[in-house]
Amino acid sequence: MGESIGGAGLETNFRTDLETWRVRIRSSPRGQVLGAGVLLGDGLVLTCAHVIRIYGTDVPQPSVTVEFPGAAGGAGCLRAAVVPNHWVPRADDHSGDLALLRLDGPPPVVSHATLHRMPTIWNRRVHFAGYPSRITGGKWSEALIKGPGGPGDEWVQIDPVTEADTLLRRFSGAGVVDNATHRVIGIVVSKLDSERDGVHYRHGYMIPTGTIVKHLDLVRERFVSGRPPVPASLSVDPATLAARPAVLVPVPTGPADTAGPAGTAGPADTAGTAGAADTAGPTSPTDPARPSDSAGPGNPASPSDSAPPTHPAHPVAADSPTGPPGPTHAADATAPHRPRRPVSDLGFARWVTRWLAGEEDMADVEITFVRDEDEDAALALRTTLTLADREQSPRTSVAVPGRDHTGTAPRAGSLDLALDVAGKSPAQIIEEVAEGMALDGPGLLPLPARIETGALPLTTVVRGVDDALRPLETVELLHTLVRAGGRLLLVFRQLDSPALHRTYERLLAPDRPQRWLERVGLRIGALARTEESARELRRRAAACVTPLPTVRRYAPDLAIKAARLEGDPRQGTTGFLVKLSYVERNAETALLEAETAHRLLTRQLARHQELRGLLDGHQARLAAHGLAEAAAAPHQEAQRLLTGGPCELPVAAAAVDRFAREVRKVLAARTGTKGDK
Repeated sequence: MGESIGGAGLETNFRTDLETWRVRIRSSPRGQVLGAGVLLGDGLVLTCAHVIRIYGTDVPQPSVTVEFPGAAGGAGCLRAAVVPNHWVPRADDHSGDLALLRLDGPPPVVSHATLHRMPTIWNRRVHFAGYPSRITGGKWSEALIKGPGGPGDEWVQIDPVTEADTLLRRFSGAGVVDNATHRVIGIVVSKLDSERDGVHYRHGYMIPTGTIVKHLDLVRERFVSGRPPVPASLSVDPATLAARPAVLVPVPTGPADTAGPAGTAGPADTAGTAGAADTAGPTSPTDPARPSDSAGPGNPASPSDSAPPTHPAHPVAADSPTGPPGPTHAADATAPHRPRRPVSDLGFARWVTRWLAGEEDMADVEITFVRDEDEDAALALRTTLTLADREQSPRTSVAVPGRDHTGTAPRAGSLDLALDVAGKSPAQIIEEVAEGMALDGPGLLPLPARIETGALPLTTVVRGVDDALRPLETVELLHTLVRAGGRLLLVFRQLDSPALHRTYERLLAPDRPQRWLERVGLRIGALARTEESARELRRRAAACVTPLPTVRRYAPDLAIKAARLEGDPRQGTTGFLVKLSYVERNAETALLEAETAHRLLTRQLARHQELRGLLDGHQARLAAHGLAEAAAAPHQEAQRLLTGGPCELPVAAAAVDRFAREVRKVLAARTGTKGDK
C-alpha cells in the first residue's frame, strides 16, 4: 500500500491486491455466495450474522465454505464454523448481527487484518469489496462516511462516491478500509436502495470497530488496535453502568403539598424532608472547603451562592405510574458512621449530555468543574462518557433499554475522544491525541506537526488540564484542536489555576460570560414554567390520587442568584465563570426534578382516568344485558376508591380488576361460555 504521510485525510495511492485478508463466504464449496468476511489472526474470520444464518431462524449454518480470492494461484477454500459464544444474531431492532468463525485449517494467505478504532469523520473516504451475483471476482466500491445511524447508533452510514459504487447484495461482511491510513475500521452490514417521493436513496451502513469489539470478546482482546475513545480512568465498570439510576424521582407525599411558599425553600434548604442522609440526592459540589467571598484577587469568587439542591429524592427507575417508594427512616444517631456511597449527579450528567449532543444553546468550547471531593459529579461524568462511547455503551441486542425521558443518556458514539491529562507531559498528551485521531502511523512528519496540520474536528472531553505537568502548553495544544473545528469540553479539578486563566484568554470569546449568563436565565425560566405546571397538575391530582411526588420551588431562589450574577462586578474574571457553572448545574438538576415530577403526575392522572373508564365500561356491559346490579359489591368498592377521595392507584387497579373478573363470570353464566379469560 502507499505511504501515509503525516496529515490525516491526505489520500495516497494504495494497493488493493495486498488486501489478501478479504474472504468470500459460500454455503458449500460449489454453493451459493452468501457474502464477504475479514480474515483475522489465528484462523478466525469476521462477518455478519445474517450472512451465515439459516433462513428464517436465528441459528447459524453448521459450517460454511470460506474462499480466499487473493491467494496465490487462485481461490483456496476451507470450511469454517462459528466460535462458541461469538454468535450475535440480528436483534429485532437490527443491532448485533455479528459472527466470528474459525477455519478448519491454516489459511492459504499470509496477511490478516487487525481492526482499528477510528472516530466517525464526515466525508472520510473508504473502500471495500463485495461478491454480488454473477461477478465472481468481486466488485470494488468507494464510499464516504457520513455519521452514526442504525440501531442504537451501532452503525455508521456510508454513501457511495459514484453510481458505480452503489452497494449490492452480498457485500455484507466486507472489510471497510480507510483510504488515508489503510486501516480496517469496520465491516459492511446493510444497504438501502429505494425511492420515496421521487427521491432515490442509495446508501449503506457499516458496523464500526467500536461496535464489533463491544459484542465480540475475542476480537477486543486480540485483534484491535488504536486508543479506546474513553480511558479506564474516565469510565465506569459494567456493574456500575447497569446500576445507573434511570431518573431522579421526587419523594412521594400525601395529598397536601408540603413544599413551602415561593422563595422560602431554596435549593439547599429542603434536605430535611427526606429524613436520611442515605436517601438524599446529589450533594453540593461546593460544600467541602468552600472558598470565601472575601478571597483575594488571585482566588475565584465563591460559588457558595450557587450550591445545587440537596434533593430529598430517590434515584430509581420511574416506570410505574404509582410512583417510587417513600423515604426511608432517618439513620440511627447511635449507629456507626458509614461512608456515603456516591450517587450520580444526574443534573450534571444531563448538562454533559446536552453538550455532547451539540444542542443549539451549548457552545463548541465549554468549561466545567469537578473537584476531587465531588464524588457525585465525578461519577456522573464517568458514567456519561462511558455511555457516549460506542464501545462501552450497553448492548442493545441483548438488553432493550427503556426510553430515556431525562436526557441523561447520550447517543452511543457521540464522543470521539476523552483525555485524562493530569500528571502528563505535553509529549504524552500529543501521543494520545495523535493516536485518537489516527495520526500515529508511519509518516514523514513528527506528531506535533501532524496534529498542527492534520487535526481532525473531533468532539473531545479533557479532564485535569490544571493538573497537567505543563498546563499552559497543554492549553495551547487544545487550542490547536479547536482551530481544526473540534468541539472541546474542559473539566477542571480546581476552582482557580493558571490553566483556567489561559483557557479564558485563548479558548473563550470575550462575550462568552454574558452569553453564558443569558443561557442560564433561559434554563431558570424553563424551570419556573415547569414547576408551575407541575404544581397545577399536583393540585388536580390531590383530589383523587395518593401518594404524589413533591413539587418544590427552586426557580425563585435560582432567579435571585442569576440576578446577583447580572450585577456581579467581577464578570470579567475566572471566578465569575465558576459561579456561572455551578448556578447552571443547579438549574439543570432542579429542572430535571421538576420534569420528572411533571411526567409522574401526568401518568398518575392518566391512570386514574383509565381505571374510571374501565370501571364504567364493564358496568355498561352488565347494563346492556339487564344485569346492572349483578356485581354490585365489587363495583361499589372500586367506585368508592376511585371517586371517594385520594386513592392508591395499585389498590384501585386491583379493585377494578376484581370487578372485571366478576363481570366476565356473570356474563359467561348468562351466555353459557367460559368467562374468566
